[in-house]
Amino acid sequence: MKTPFQGTLSSLSIKTLMAAMMLAGSAAYASADTLTGSPIGAPMVSAVGTQLSDKPDSSRYVDDAMASELKARVQQIQAVAAEPKTREQVAAQKETSAKLQRSRQQSYGVYHEFSFYNAFARLFEDRDYDGFHRSFSVTFDADVYSNYPDESVPVYAELYLSRNGGDWVRYFTTETFYIRGANELDDYEVLTTLAQGYGTDHYDVLIDLYEVGYSDIVATISSDDTNDLYALPLESANYDTEEVVIDVEGGGSLGAGALALLALGACLRRRERK
Repeated sequence: MKTPFQGTLSSLSIKTLMAAMMLAGSAAYASADTLTGSPIGAPMVSAVGTQLSDKPDSSRYVDDAMASELKARVQQIQAVAAEPKTREQVAAQKETSAKLQRSRQQSYGVYHEFSFYNAFARLFEDRDYDGFHRSFSVTFDADVYSNYPDESVPVYAELYLSRNGGDWVRYFTTETFYIRGANELDDYEVLTTLAQGYGTDHYDVLIDLYEVGYSDIVATISSDDTNDLYALPLESANYDTEEVVIDVEGGGSLGAGALALLALGACLRRRERK
């Protein structure tokens, strides 16, 4: 969003123009970095998971009222390191740390079969209006079939992003939550803001479901199964910046790049006068 700065050009100090030039330089660096595909900074996210009691709308783009509500919820969460392990690394770690294998459940007379009913993503924060969002949500409905129909089973999920067909890299692990049968009102929603380390691109989503205490993946859903998790236009907050525009007296406006050129010209004129 363009934030106007009112005033005449003649009233701007050289220091202000130099600051604008530095801002333009930073923006150019970010743009070049985006083109090379190597994001700036270690991956960091603000994310929170919540089990819902009603069915949200599955449209990818939300209205302004819903966007404000979702942003207010995720903005309360401090950004933390995303621990970007690949899916293979996560699976290997769980094999060594899990207490039980699901193959041993049969000896306890327990039968659980899991599946995903659906999953979808929504986009809700794009400050520079370039079509790539810093904030998004992933909502999924997981079901369990048991030899005890009313049994509530503890589970958790690992969520992954794949940039433009690359490796699946984890960005969030949910807390433990409970699912029962094919309940239609137990969707789980993860709200996420990519704080840094995610270049401007299209990302796919994958969700692995785990039963608490077991190392095996019990159900998976991804962009291979539904287009609702496919090709999300995302970028981290350090790329999603608002443009500052200065209105010049007499009409027209100047962006940061134009201000940088003016600042350079001002410096050259000062040298000539000396």
